[in-house]
Amino acid sequence: MRRLLLLSLVTLVVWSLGTLLTANSTTREMSASQTDWTGVSGNKPDAAGVVFISHERVSQAYAKGATLYNGNPEKNYRVHVFHRGDAGEVEIHQKDTDIFYVLEGSATFVTGGTVAGGKETGPGEIRAAAMEGGTVRTITKGDVLIIPANVPHWFKGVQQPTTYLGVKVR
Repeated sequence: MRRLLLLSLVTLVVWSLGTLLTANSTTREMSASQTDWTGVSGNKPDAAGVVFISHERVSQAYAKGATLYNGNPEKNYRVHVFHRGDAGEVEIHQKDTDIFYVLEGSATFVTGGTVAGGKETGPGEIRAAAMEGGTVRTITKGDVLIIPANVPHWFKGVQQPTTYLGVKVR
């Protein structure tokens, strides 16, 4: 139940960030108590545990692709901005659920299926050149994908360069 609540909350955050990026925003003054984070190392929670990332920082991350937040001390969630211009490798995350919110572009994305000959690239991370079967989808702006841990997934092709917000939940 707790994991479902966390996934629902993360989905709301993903939607909110997407709305923030697509809305016309105005510059605002930041109070002295707020932190203007310019890098991942500065994205620290305040005393209440709240992480604030300004719209300027989010826009910069979307422009170049970057990690917005690399997790709380337990590293049970991380927030990234990804750019895809080409197909990738099949990925399997043994501990992480991926939540993607597509901001722009179009790609062929495959989930499920069978992976043969995968190699471990890090603890709990497996990569492969291809997979057999699975569900093929064309993803575009506005789509949200929630990929549970241990489910193979693959950007099989990219029709238009794709930018997406990725939240990893452990």
